[in-house]
Amino acid sequence: MPADGAEPVAIPADLWQRPEMRTALTNRDIGHLFRLVRQYAGISQTRIGVAVGFSQGKVSEYMQGKAQVTALDVFERIADGLDMPDPARMLLGLAPRILTGVTHPPPPIPARDGTPASSLLNVEQVVIGSRQPNDACDVDVLTLAWIVGRLDGQMDRRTMLLLAAGLTAESAASIANPWERLTLALSGSRADQEDIVERLEARTVGLHRLEEVMPARSLYQGLTAHLNELSTLLHAGLPDRLRRRLAATAGEAAVLASWIAWEIKQPSQSAAFDRIAALAAQESGQPVIQACAYAYRSYATRGGLALQNIRLAQQYLPAEGDNATRAWLLAREAEELAALNDRQALTRLAQAREAYSDARPRRERAWTRFLDPGRMAAYRLSTYVNLGDEQRVIDEGQTALNALSHETDHKKIAAVHADIAAAQLRIGDLDEGITSGRRALEAAQRTESRWAFQQLAGVEKALTGKRDPSARELLAAINSAHRSLNQSPA
Repeated sequence: MPADGAEPVAIPADLWQRPEMRTALTNRDIGHLFRLVRQYAGISQTRIGVAVGFSQGKVSEYMQGKAQVTALDVFERIADGLDMPDPARMLLGLAPRILTGVTHPPPPIPARDGTPASSLLNVEQVVIGSRQPNDACDVDVLTLAWIVGRLDGQMDRRTMLLLAAGLTAESAASIANPWERLTLALSGSRADQEDIVERLEARTVGLHRLEEVMPARSLYQGLTAHLNELSTLLHAGLPDRLRRRLAATAGEAAVLASWIAWEIKQPSQSAAFDRIAALAAQESGQPVIQACAYAYRSYATRGGLALQNIRLAQQYLPAEGDNATRAWLLAREAEELAALNDRQALTRLAQAREAYSDARPRRERAWTRFLDPGRMAAYRLSTYVNLGDEQRVIDEGQTALNALSHETDHKKIAAVHADIAAAQLRIGDLDEGITSGRRALEAAQRTESRWAFQQLAGVEKALTGKRDPSARELLAAINSAHRSLNQSPA
């Protein structure tokens, strides 16, 4: 809203569509944006400042390139003050206004090539419906991933769906068309090439973030299309610096593709993506990509083999830095050591906590975006469950649950409730254990995640042999859900 009750600035709608304005928004160049507003809308520095809450002097500094905007809340204030339309907001890396309290629906989406708009831009249907993804939906997932990869705020399933709802055909057209951009990059200037690399980097981050809230089958085809684009550009004779960046991005995408292929029961594809990740790690000079690959692989195994994968992953960590990946691996090692009843797990937990305190998960790697206080509490909870530390289970269980969104974080909720249920059943608290077990099963069923269902193993073990009708009913329900998941199409 404009400051001091002043009249809102009036910016012509077509200004937001100009190529130079789209470039300014994509680059988050607020000085350029202000210059365009002054040039084409005739709005003075003072009025711009009043609208966005800056002094005239500060606006002048931005316009002269003496200062840069970096804070998310400042970008939001500028977008609100200039009454920026949703397509422009998304180019700037902000959520559309449907996320910020504006209740009117987005403009209707016209049909494209005879395909109903509801089939083109309906991620809700892809996420929770029965329709399999098709080429049109893949474009939407890739566009959505690019937007999500640029967002600085929290990413959950509700945010993802609202972002998708804000994708009009007009905004998607300015963001999508990846092959058109690739053609431009391959034949264009180094600036064009750098722009496409940055877009592909942001999209890779977005795909990793979407993995937490979308079923694997909804991401897989879009992710493979993304890797095809990366491969095409890698063979285009880029300068070495850009080629190394792109190779690292390909590695980050490949480790995610390997994990998703495992989730949808495609082991040969998973192994193939692992090989791509290894090549990308070598090409980019970023061995930490291999650390992520082995970390993901540890979830597909149990006991000593899982521990072996984790320790192989740790060998690819640099001597310093990458603290989020380091914390993740130490927490995973604590989990697996505890499962083997090795008290050294407590030492690893302490080391994981220390590494996490120095980590910046939202800035370090595409794959570290998932690591937050709730996930770290969940690792501690799992470790204490396996070690039989009842008091710590109660404390960490509550901490983990408090850190989760109960409407969106279904994968994490499944794991936390499963651990709590297993602990409650082990100490003989049957009623509470069954209640937590049911919550874990319900959350796992909502995710369609193979990993989420794996977290129920402790509950199954604790329920086996119990004669209570409710316990036997829950065990039968878990077994039935497992069969359903195993029989579902990949």
